[in-house]
Amino acid sequence: MPGATLANSTMNSDFLAAVAPASTPERVITNWRRFSSGLWRVPEGDISAAYCAESFPKVKVFTHEGRLFANCGGHFSGPIHAEKDCYQLLPADEYRGPEPRRYTYEGREAAYKGRVFRLGPKVQFIASDPTVEEWRHLIQVLYADGGMFASRCTYTEFLANRLDPGSENGRAARFKELAECGARRMPRTQEEMCHLLDREGGFPVAQSQQIDLGL
Repeated sequence: MPGATLANSTMNSDFLAAVAPASTPERVITNWRRFSSGLWRVPEGDISAAYCAESFPKVKVFTHEGRLFANCGGHFSGPIHAEKDCYQLLPADEYRGPEPRRYTYEGREAAYKGRVFRLGPKVQFIASDPTVEEWRHLIQVLYADGGMFASRCTYTEFLANRLDPGSENGRAARFKELAECGARRMPRTQEEMCHLLDREGGFPVAQSQQIDLGL
């Protein structure tokens, strides 16, 4: 999958990925798991792990389509949807873009593995919408691990009154979970939901992966 972690990459392969962009899109939609901060029983994603605004000019990186990018900030909207402002690392002696200016990282120098790079134009990386089945599992985890957000209510009450997934797939998953509750096939309490999740294990495997889209 594009964006695999760099833990086992060699230094040479990292630097080969820092090449001038052929045509850099302004927005890229990619798998939502890459944005995970490690909450909700989803391992930390490579884009989230590459956040480096607080350590800049020393940066962390992730790869996308063979290129190195630094994650310099962004925001979450709800538990899943995320947008990150990312910048490609370019060899300093090959950089031909604008000089550094306020309110953007474009053109600024960044240090990675002992070398100095320049940052290319901003590319906004956007989390894809999980599949309906992934959303169903996420909703169950949100209830089980949601703390005060989900306390003192049954799962049916949580679905009906405290949850708004904010996406087409998320709303479809919510209705399916409500139907299961109506058929009395779902746990009622947070404790019961935790036991169910512990028995079932991790997230379901998606039948088809959403491809990355450059916009």
